[in-house]
Amino acid sequence: MEWTLLLAVAAVAALYVAWPSNDLPLVDGSEPDRLRERRNALLKELNELNSDLGLGRISEEDQLAGRRLMAPELRSVTEQLRDLGEPLEVTP
Repeated sequence: MEWTLLLAVAAVAALYVAWPSNDLPLVDGSEPDRLRERRNALLKELNELNSDLGLGRISEEDQLAGRRLMAPELRSVTEQLRDLGEPLEVTP
């Protein structure tokens, strides 16, 4: 009896661990979807940099360095979205 219960708990745990999550990035989405997702990720990283600066976790120099590293890619992704005629709103 105990073995049956143990096997049932193990099976439920295995299903829970193996079940796909919705947090995964788009794999086969369209180009605008991938660009929008990347832009939103970059904007989130910028917000985290600003938050870290506000909380005193990083210095202003570190924040500026992080922004300078992200700026070219963010600019490129934004321009590509504009060229495709896509809206630039941020998803929550």
